[in-house]
Amino acid sequence: MLSPKRKRLKPGEKVSLSLPLAQVDLIVEHTLLDEGLVATIHAARVLDNTVRVRCTLGELETLAGCVAAGTKNTKDRAIQREFGAIFEAIAKVEQAYFYDLSRSGTSRRMKLVRIENA
Repeated sequence: MLSPKRKRLKPGEKVSLSLPLAQVDLIVEHTLLDEGLVATIHAARVLDNTVRVRCTLGELETLAGCVAAGTKNTKDRAIQREFGAIFEAIAKVEQAYFYDLSRSGTSRRMKLVRIENA
């Protein structure tokens, strides 16, 4: 099966990660998050016990690292399984996007110029 086409993002553009409220509570209680991630999570919208977090791919990568560290630091199998599900949800969002690092969003061609000795 072919993978779906990845969507292009400009640097700093945000994506949405939707998680159940219980999983977000688990992240906040059992991981070490920096102030920026805590603020991002607290600014998220909650609707019907689903939290919709808007963050950059960089923040998402940092969150994935925190979740992975939380998984390693707990001996509770139930928490490890929940962290595994969270990690998979983050990876799914990460794989759906990529950053466009070119200036104009399109590839640029270089022009070769011949320089003659004077």
